[in-house]
Amino acid sequence: MQRRMPKKTDLSKNIKYYYAAVMVVVLGYIFLMVGGANSFTSLTLGPIVLVIGYLAAIPIALLVGVGKRGDSEDSKDD
Repeated sequence: MQRRMPKKTDLSKNIKYYYAAVMVVVLGYIFLMVGGANSFTSLTLGPIVLVIGYLAAIPIALLVGVGKRGDSEDSKDD
């Protein structure tokens, strides 16, 4: 019985999405710093960009390519 190694995934696509997600979060913090205490960018735009970055962009970066593995070949050990 030969043991099969799992297929290696190409992480370059995930890394690109992760860097983009980090840049979205950094952009959100920059929007918080820009403007006065009661400006549109610091009160509205910054928090919206941060929520998009943390709740959408980073999970997408982590999950890209997860379902594309060929696990069905491993179950054929006859």
